[in-house]
Order: sequence, then C-alpha cells, then structure tokens
Amino acid sequence: GHAHALNAKESGCHVIIGLYEGSKSWDKAVKQGFEVYTAAEAAKKAEKKGMYASRLEFAKDLLSEGESIERTVRLSKLSEAEVRELASKLSA
Repeated sequence: GHAHALNAKESGCHVIIGLYEGSKSWDKAVKQGFEVYTAAEAAKKAEKKGMYASRLEFAKDLLSEGESIERTVRLSKLSEAEVRELASKLSA
C-alpha cells in the first residue's frame, strides 16, 4: 500500500504505482513523485525492467567467462554500447 511504496522509494528503490483509471489515489501518488500507470501498464513496465536486469546479469556472466563483446551482444540481445559499458565496469 501507500506506506510500503513510500518506504521503498525512500530506501532508493524505483517504485511505479499501478492503479485503476479514476482512482482517488492517482493524483496523490503523482504529487508524491511516483510514476503512476494503469495496473496493466505498470505490470508491463515491471516485466520489461525484470527482463532487462536478467539480460544484464547474463551478459555479465558471459563477459566474466571471457566471451567477446560481439558474441555477448548477440547472445544477450543488449546493444553494443550497453555491453561495452558493462565490460568497462567489470574491468575497473
């Protein structure tokens, strides 16, 4: 609920709110700085973030195992720029 969302946001989490259209809580959440979407839109956004995080983790594993940037791009389906940035972070 509301308190959990605020706590998560204050802890540094990226919180999005899913509400039904016309919810009385919509404006309140926006005023508190939350991204607010319909429940269906919020679910899609969360799924995309989860998939992206999985791809990053997969690419990290590939690079750690010595795979080339080109092969990591193909296998992880991330952009070359994203893989190069990850590779530079891993080598630092």
